[in-house]
Amino acid sequence: MRAFDQQMREMLQTPGVHSVGLVDWRGGRTLARVGADDRSDDAEAILRAVHGGPLWAVGDLEDMVVTGTDRCLLLAVLDDPDLCLQVWMARDEGNLGYALRRLRRLARTVAVPSPPRPGQDGDLPPRRGGDPARPPARAAASVDRRVLERVLTALRTLSADRPRPDVGVA
Repeated sequence: MRAFDQQMREMLQTPGVHSVGLVDWRGGRTLARVGADDRSDDAEAILRAVHGGPLWAVGDLEDMVVTGTDRCLLLAVLDDPDLCLQVWMARDEGNLGYALRRLRRLARTVAVPSPPRPGQDGDLPPRRGGDPARPPARAAASVDRRVLERVLTALRTLSADRPRPDVGVA
């Protein structure tokens, strides 16, 4: 996330841009923000309104620009449809096309966390040394029934109550 924070700071250097944020618009929270303390309520309301529309259903929605009298709100929906990038820009201080191009570049580089794999508990703390790839599960091998019966019979003859004769008791 540190590299992404750096990229957000670079986006903030774009002329006219006052704030950049990563917003979970369905959850109603700002996950990361640099610049002015702009709220994410506008982004949430706009994306909720667009959510049921034809562009969202087809999956063609890339970004949106909403202009006000003195500033612009730029939104870029990410691969995870719950997340978007929000940029507030002063209308008379910057170049909308340039800011939009930089926003699109930033949206392509955002690493959205992947959901946990089936059978993996997402609440566990991360392992030391990262999360190494687990080896693939071995396919079940057929077992000779006679060998299995001999092993089970031998296990049944073992007794946990009796001490082994070769072990001395102190």
